[in-house]
Amino acid sequence: MNGKEKSRLTVSGVTGAILCIVFVPIIIVNLILIIGSYTKPDQIPGVFGIRPVVVLSGSMEPVIMTGDLIFIHDADAADVQVGDVICYLTSGQAVTHRVAGMETDDSGETKYITRGDANNAEDRLPVTADQIQGIWKGGRIEKLGNFILFMQTTTGMILFIICPLLLFFLWDIWHRHRLDKEEAARTAELEAELAALKTRKKPPEDAAEEKK
Repeated sequence: MNGKEKSRLTVSGVTGAILCIVFVPIIIVNLILIIGSYTKPDQIPGVFGIRPVVVLSGSMEPVIMTGDLIFIHDADAADVQVGDVICYLTSGQAVTHRVAGMETDDSGETKYITRGDANNAEDRLPVTADQIQGIWKGGRIEKLGNFILFMQTTTGMILFIICPLLLFFLWDIWHRHRLDKEEAARTAELEAELAALKTRKKPPEDAAEEKK
């Protein structure tokens, strides 16, 4: 194998490794999130105790902006304190607001008074412990939520999921086919060299007999 062939194989191997590193984790995480959304429909799906949430409103600006992707960490309701930013579900929608106060009702249940940083008033209804999905600890990626929402559309799925997977499989088929051709060419070359060596090593008498 010459230097040029080695270089091509190295580039192909690195490209394949990069594609695997990029696509395999995305596919695995998406599968986990999809399965979680069906097995626990009353909870925001997550992976390893972290739940990604897309921010759809500006109620927490400027700390959290519309279109951001934030990461909610699992936490017991008993650990929630005034000033924490919590994510909770209300009417099937995820809301991320700051805890402005806490109160205990007649039954002894603790409820949390929340308010968006950009809002002038507290939320109308207090939040119960079973609504809380977790605490926001500052993790966010600006505007990535808009991209994720686009990926959930038909056009986005085709452009960023189906097409890349199709290209990956086509590249893998082409790469394997090229390797097979190169291996066949090397085998034929070795066989030709071996045959030439055998011819050169024949004794003089055998060569004379062949001439007769």
